[in-house]
Amino acid sequence: MSSAPHITIVFSSALKDSAGAIEWAVDDLVRALEQRDIAAVVSEAPCSGLAVELSSPASAPSAPLGVDLPSDAEAMALVRHGDRITAWGSDSRGLVYAITELADRARTTTDADPFIGTFPLVEKPSSRIRSMSRLFCSEEEDKVWFYDKQQWREYLSMLASNRFNRFSLALGFGYNYPYHNPWITDVYFYFPYPYLMDVAGYKVDVKELSAEERDHNLEMLRFIGREAARRGLEFQLALWTQRYDFDDVPRANYTVRGVTEDNFAPYCRDAVARLLNEVPEITGLTFRVHVEGGVAEGEYGFWEEVFSGVASAGRPIEIDMHGKGLDFTMIDIARKSGMPVAASPKYIAEHMGLPYHQSAIRNKEYPPEIAKSEREQLSEGSRKFLRYSYGDLLKKDKDFKVIYRIWPGTQRVLLWGDPVFAAGYGRSAMYAGSDGVEWCEPQSFKGRMGTGVPGQRFSYQKQGWATKQDWRKYDYLYRVWGRLIYNPEAPRQSWMRWLEKECGDVAEACEIGLSLGSRVLPLVTLVHGPSVSNNHYWPEIYTNLGLIEGSGKRAYGFDMEGPIRFGNAPTFDSELFATAREYAELLLEGKHSHRYTPLDVADWLDEMAQGCEEALVTARNGRDYGRMEVQRILVDVEILAGLARHFAEKFRAACWAELLIASRASELIEPMLDHARRSVDAWRRIAAVSRDLYPDDMTYGPQPWLRGSWHTRLPEIEAELLDLEALRNIGGTESVPTDDRTRTAIELLKCRRPTRADGSGVTAPTSFVGGQPFRVSFTGETDAAPVLHYRHVNQAERWKSMEMTKAAHGYAAEIPADYTQSDYHLQFFVSLTCKGEAIITPGLEEDLANEPYFTALQN
Repeated sequence: MSSAPHITIVFSSALKDSAGAIEWAVDDLVRALEQRDIAAVVSEAPCSGLAVELSSPASAPSAPLGVDLPSDAEAMALVRHGDRITAWGSDSRGLVYAITELADRARTTTDADPFIGTFPLVEKPSSRIRSMSRLFCSEEEDKVWFYDKQQWREYLSMLASNRFNRFSLALGFGYNYPYHNPWITDVYFYFPYPYLMDVAGYKVDVKELSAEERDHNLEMLRFIGREAARRGLEFQLALWTQRYDFDDVPRANYTVRGVTEDNFAPYCRDAVARLLNEVPEITGLTFRVHVEGGVAEGEYGFWEEVFSGVASAGRPIEIDMHGKGLDFTMIDIARKSGMPVAASPKYIAEHMGLPYHQSAIRNKEYPPEIAKSEREQLSEGSRKFLRYSYGDLLKKDKDFKVIYRIWPGTQRVLLWGDPVFAAGYGRSAMYAGSDGVEWCEPQSFKGRMGTGVPGQRFSYQKQGWATKQDWRKYDYLYRVWGRLIYNPEAPRQSWMRWLEKECGDVAEACEIGLSLGSRVLPLVTLVHGPSVSNNHYWPEIYTNLGLIEGSGKRAYGFDMEGPIRFGNAPTFDSELFATAREYAELLLEGKHSHRYTPLDVADWLDEMAQGCEEALVTARNGRDYGRMEVQRILVDVEILAGLARHFAEKFRAACWAELLIASRASELIEPMLDHARRSVDAWRRIAAVSRDLYPDDMTYGPQPWLRGSWHTRLPEIEAELLDLEALRNIGGTESVPTDDRTRTAIELLKCRRPTRADGSGVTAPTSFVGGQPFRVSFTGETDAAPVLHYRHVNQAERWKSMEMTKAAHGYAAEIPADYTQSDYHLQFFVSLTCKGEAIITPGLEEDLANEPYFTALQN
C-alpha cells in the first residue's frame, strides 16, 4: 500500500452522529496516515484505488462483506477485499472502534502496509461497562494534569482507541472518614461543589479560593466533558464526599463557609442540578452513600433530596451508588427518581485479586450482632458483608446495573500488563447478570491525605526515565486491559504491535515477563489478606508482618482476628484457600485440605518468578535491550520477580512457623529459618534494583505503611530475621522433643502433593428452575465419596456441603428444592482425593484466570 499516492476514506453523511465521535475517529485516522507520509482524502463517494469504506446499519457497505456481523451494541468489524477495507460498526461507538483500530495499526506497525493485521476482524463487547477512573486527591500533584488540556486530549483519545466506553473523574476522594479526622489537611475538591461554582440562593464558598480559579475549574470540567463526548465516551463524575467537619479541621488548607444543618441538603441538591446543567455531557454521577461520604447511614431524606436534583436535569443521568453500606431502601430511593440506577461494589476488597469473583468473604466481614455506631449502622452493621464484594446484589431479577470497581490497593507504582488476566476479567465482569468493571488507574491515591510531592506522579528519580505525561508509563496496561475486557479473544497482534514498535527484538521477552510478573501481586493479595483496607495493606511495598507475633501490629492489628502474625492472616477467599495456620492444624490432625494451601501458592509464585527471570535473560541478549521502554518494563519485571520469590519463601516459612508455634518442637526452627533467609535475600535484591531508580519516599498517605519504597522497608524485614534466629537461644524451646503427632505432620509437609484442579468429571445443568432440586453428578476415579460445596450467589450467606452418594455411574448429590427456591443463582464445586492427591473441580487452571467454581443461572 505504501506505493499508493493516497487512501480514500469513504464517509457517508448518513453516518455522522450528534456527538461528532465518528468525525473525530476519521480525523484521527487521517492524522495517523499523515504521520506515515500517506495522504488521506475523505469523500462521500466511492472511488477507484485504495479505500477505507465506513459502514453501519445506517449506511450499508457497497459490496457484501462475507462475514456474519453481530447485532450487539458497540460491535465492530474490519473486512478486506483487495484494495477495499470496510470498517463497520453496529452503532457509532462500534464504528469508532473499527476506525481507531485502523489508526492504531498505522501508528504502531513498521510494515509498509499501514493496515497489516488480522482480517477479517469481528469483535463484540464481553463487558457492557468498561470504565477507567482518574482520582483527584492532591492539590500539589493533581492540579498539573487537571489543567493540562493537551494531556486530556491525548488521554481520552487513548481510552477511546483501547475500547473503553466510560471515563470517570473522581472528586472528594481525599480521605476515608470525614468526622474528627486529624489527618485532614489538603481539602481541595474534597467537598467539590464550591470549588466549581457559586450556587444562587446560598452563601457557600471557599474562603481562600478566588472566583477566577473557581470558574476556571468549572471550565476545565466542561472541557473534559466535551472532549470525552467527542470521542464517544460516557462521562461519569464521582462526587465521593458530601460533607466533612467544615468547622473542625484546623490544619485544612482551605475553608468552606456557609454550610449549615438547615441548608446542607438543599444546597447539595441545587449544586448537583446546576452542575448537570453546566456540563451537559455528564452521563452519570457516582455517590458514596455510606458514612465516609459525610452522611450518616439511614439518613435517607438527604439522598431523596439530592436525587431529585439529579432528576431535574431533564435527561437520563445514571445514579451510581458505591456498594459499601448500600441497602435496598437506597436503591429504591434512586429508582423512584426515575433515573437509571447502578450499584458499584468493590471487586475484591480495596485491592486486586485473581480475575474471578471471590467465592467467600473474610469471616470478619459478616455482620456483627451490634453495629459499630449509629452512623455506621449499615456498613459496620447489618450490611457489612457488602463492604468488599457484591454481597447480596446479584438477585436474578434485579433491575439495576452492578458495576465492579477495582480499588487501588494492590499495585500502584509498578507496570501491569497481563493479557491472560485481562481476558479473565473480561469474562467475569458480567458474572451472574453484572454489567461491567471500572479500574482506579495506576497511581490512584498518590499524594492522598495531604502527602503530595510536586512531580512525584512521574515515579522515577533517575534522570531521563520519566514519561511525557504520568499515565504514559502505563500505555501498555491501558491497551491490554481495555482491548481484552472488550473482547477476551482479541488477537495477540493487537498488543504485540505496540510492543514490537517500542521494544524491537525483545518485544516477546517483555510480553512474557510482564504477563507473568503482573500475576504476582494479585495472587499474593488474594491469599494473604491482613487488611481489606488499602490504607493499611499495600502488598507492592509490603509492610512486614512477622512469622512470630511482633512486627506489623500497627498496620494490621485492627483488621485481623486472633494472633497478629503472617500465618494467621486471613485469605480473601476462605472457601478455596487455607491460611498457614489452618494448614498446620490440618497437618497435625493428619488430614488433607480440600482447599489450596500456602505451599500451592508458593509453587505458583516460583513459577511466575522463574518465567520472569528467563524473560530477563532473553531480553538482555537482544539488540534493543537498551531502549528506554524496554528498561522501564524489565526493571519492574525484575522487582515483581523478586516479590514472587519473597512471598513464596514467606509462605513456606509460615507453614513451618505455625507448626513450631503449635508444637514448640525445636527441629522446626531451622526449616523455618531457611525459608525466612531466602525471603529476606529476595527483598534485598529488590532493594538493590529499585534504590537508585525509585524515590525513597513514595507517598500514598501519611502513615509509614502508606509511604516509602522497597529499600526503606528492608531494615524492618532484616530485623525480623534477627528475631527469628534468636529463637534458637530461648530457654526451653530447643529442648522440646518432636512428638508422634508433630512427626507425622512434618512428614506430611515434606511429602505433600499439590492441590490439583480438574475441570472434568462433573455434570450439572447450566440453569435451573427455583423450587426444584438441582442434581450434580461426578464420574471419575476417587479415593472416597466426593463432596459437593454449594451456595447461592449471595456473599451474605455461608457455603454448605454434602457428601455425594453412589449412583449408577459414579456419584451424585441433589441441592434441595427448598434451597433453590430463592432470589439467587447457584454456584458450586466438587472436592475429592484421588490416590492421596487433593482435587478441586473445576478449580483454578494453570494460568489462574478462570472461575474456579460452576455457576447455574436461575430461569
